[in-house]
Amino acid sequence: MKRSLILLVSHLAVLGAGAWYVRADHRPAEELQHAAATKTGERSGSRPTLESSAKRLADEAVASVKKELDGAVVRAAAGKLTPAEAEKLARALAADEKGFGPPPREELAAAFLAWFRQDRMATLDFLFEKGMEPGKDAVLKQLLAELSPQEHLKLVIDRPSSIYTFRIAQLLGTKLGELEPAEAAALMAEAQQGERSREILRGIAQGWPEGKADRYIDMALASGGNATALLQSFLGNLQSPRRACELLVAIKGRNDLPEDFMRKLEEQKEMVGHLYRYADPSVPLDERVEQMRNLAWLRDATPEKLREGALKQISTVDINELMKSGPDYRYAFRHGAMSAEEILEAVRKTFPELAAASDYETRVRVYNELASEDAGAAFALISHLPPEERNLAVIHQARWSFRDNSPETYYSMISLAPGPDSSEAAPQREDAWNNYGAMAYREYGDAYVEWLRTLPPGINRDVARSTFAKSMATQGKKDLADEFSSR
Repeated sequence: MKRSLILLVSHLAVLGAGAWYVRADHRPAEELQHAAATKTGERSGSRPTLESSAKRLADEAVASVKKELDGAVVRAAAGKLTPAEAEKLARALAADEKGFGPPPREELAAAFLAWFRQDRMATLDFLFEKGMEPGKDAVLKQLLAELSPQEHLKLVIDRPSSIYTFRIAQLLGTKLGELEPAEAAALMAEAQQGERSREILRGIAQGWPEGKADRYIDMALASGGNATALLQSFLGNLQSPRRACELLVAIKGRNDLPEDFMRKLEEQKEMVGHLYRYADPSVPLDERVEQMRNLAWLRDATPEKLREGALKQISTVDINELMKSGPDYRYAFRHGAMSAEEILEAVRKTFPELAAASDYETRVRVYNELASEDAGAAFALISHLPPEERNLAVIHQARWSFRDNSPETYYSMISLAPGPDSSEAAPQREDAWNNYGAMAYREYGDAYVEWLRTLPPGINRDVARSTFAKSMATQGKKDLADEFSSR
């Protein structure tokens, strides 16, 4: 049934009010006065006290998920339960409305631990019965901490293949990383037996402690003939390419590596180039750029084009990682505690080598990260750029990072690039509207069609309509295709 544009706007308003992560901030003025406490962007308890704020509740939920169980309390409580009492209590607490949290509960973890001591497989079967979540993962860590590395490995081998068994293998990797290389190598030799060896080794490699790639290499070399397979397993950790690149950095200058591994590495130049874009920022920038020449699309590039292409990729990775795990600059920006320029300056101080190499890429990447919070305020970072560069930056953001917004918000964002488009920008704008239009029509149906009809003349109206017409034609909706194919 056809919905009106009014219904669409109403629907979006409800969604916006209900989602804590929505970009707009409508806090009362008296709450905004506390925003200065976030001036440094630090993720700390100094944030505003907003008792009625959904954002505050979300922050507290995140903090609860991250809360660590007190292992000593859990073990002491578990020792007071009989196996029968433990199983009954674990099932009852897990069925409770709050279940596994957040926050994780020592009482529940203790019940599971006492049950686990009696029947490991039954305990894990019940724990994994309805999927995994942070609270369950906290309990799992407590259970596995009971096991010696040998017992832990046996559990991985004995359980059937699943995402949960893979998680158990990851936690085994964390444990093995703390052992002496020879001791860990002996266990890895056992892990390499059987049909599931590749899966188990991959899990162990993913769970290996961060910053200890050199210890992994020593373990692999201590395993003798298995060294190449173990080293390849670590490099294949593409779920976390920054971790995988640790090994590439750690092997530099070593002359004790197996010849067949070095030969394989020589054959995997594309992978090497890919991983170096994710290298830790402590790796010299020039080294990362040069290693990215291994990528097929940069292999024959001039030095200037190599640097341009590599810096675009590296800045995207490094700044995105900072925004995810460093100071909460998005929060500070959202609440007016830091301007876009202040955040840019903070990023420059964090990555001085990158900022010196390309102020443009640094500036545009910070803009990309902040635009979803407030496109207009973030636009100040790029408003002075030449029109072509400015348009490309806006369209790129709309194309890749703005697709989950309402039609009106999306249009406001991409309209910051009014055209005319260069030969590079034109296909990107078309792709941006093609992707957005398909999503919006699935989400809003006829209300999106009504909204399209109201767009004022301009390049975005033309592209939005023409791409929508093509989409409708492929779906066999001739009337809509005919209507929107004409400007």
